[in-house]
Amino acid sequence: MFFKKDRIKKVAKYLLGVAKKIENYRKDILTEEQVCILAEARKRINEGLLLDGRDAQVNFSIADQLLQSIGADIYPMTGLVENGEVFLFAAILALAVRTFFFQPFRIPTNSMYPTYAGMTFELAEGRKRPLEQFCRWVLLGASNFNVQANDSGTLQIPITTREDKTGPYGGVLYYRVVKTRKCLGLFSSPEREYTFVVGARHTTLRVPLEFSFDDLVLAALFPKAKTWGEILNRQSAKHFRLLKISRNGHEDKVNYFDTGIQKSNGEDIFNFDILSGDMLFVDKLSYHFCPPKIGDAFVFRTRSIERLNYDDKYYIKRLVGLEGDVLQVEGATLYRNYRPIEGAEAFDLNRKQVDAYPGYSNTGLLAEGYSIEVPPDHYFAMGDNSPNSYDSRSWGFVPKGEVIGKAIFILYPFTRRWGWAK
Repeated sequence: MFFKKDRIKKVAKYLLGVAKKIENYRKDILTEEQVCILAEARKRINEGLLLDGRDAQVNFSIADQLLQSIGADIYPMTGLVENGEVFLFAAILALAVRTFFFQPFRIPTNSMYPTYAGMTFELAEGRKRPLEQFCRWVLLGASNFNVQANDSGTLQIPITTREDKTGPYGGVLYYRVVKTRKCLGLFSSPEREYTFVVGARHTTLRVPLEFSFDDLVLAALFPKAKTWGEILNRQSAKHFRLLKISRNGHEDKVNYFDTGIQKSNGEDIFNFDILSGDMLFVDKLSYHFCPPKIGDAFVFRTRSIERLNYDDKYYIKRLVGLEGDVLQVEGATLYRNYRPIEGAEAFDLNRKQVDAYPGYSNTGLLAEGYSIEVPPDHYFAMGDNSPNSYDSRSWGFVPKGEVIGKAIFILYPFTRRWGWAK
């Protein structure tokens, strides 16, 4: 008897919900007759609650038929409508969570390395089996890139000159910024295009715009060198020459460096995997109740920063200065208000230059012998990878109103960094 009563209540609750939905969705177009039918259906449902067994079932069956007669697409609901309603609800819920609570961000560069990693590379030899490459793509976000020589001869690589303008990403190697169509041509994204010369013919390679390709080329061609300066500064002028490269009816004059490395036609010039940068969940809620703290890894927009407003992007850096703070760098140590900065493990690791933490460097606004005071309603942001971070030392202060939130969790890729953000 308990089961039957419980079942009766569930059916009645469901049918009353359907009646309410029909009224809400169609009340502006229901005729007087249909309003009466809706009222009769509700009466049958309420009467069924007071009955037992088969009598209740008869009332619910009549109410169901009445609701179907006036429900149109609302009841009975077709599969398309039902799935569309579920999808719409899920989309609205996801958008609300993303807007007000948590939002995923991918780190493209290595300015926060080794705390967080941007895109990194692994040199490859030969071709990996499809299953192995697929597993690396799933677990590490690894994509393979390969460029081969079109001729036999010495490899020549493009070098930037003072006149070249490559934007904030800079670099030793010269590249063009081009837009590449993706997803069946529906979307386009900017990429770096490099042109290499072997013998008398050239070949091109495109990589993501934020990827630091200079480090890869140095590791692949000159593994014993620590910096490009060791390679370029000791070479005589005869190793450099101006070449004219024709592309799609357009001719570029590029300064090339002869590496002296021999390549054969069809041989790999570069074969490597680019590993995905860390994807973070960013807490967008906390800063509405308590202000950012020194040491937070925080995300902000660049649209209101004068030297960055040419492109509206999101940056992640370490918060090192609040309004009124005085900052300076001495040796490998960052000082806040004339004391070694505290508030995050990365500060201590950089000061002691532990493992891959390089220490803080004197550049830009914090050049050697200089200090800076953070103005009202602004923050000062720096990367943990100080020598290779494009941060407040170069482009100034972060307006408080542009702060989005703080990093709380690394959700991808599945490396040793996976877990709570530091």
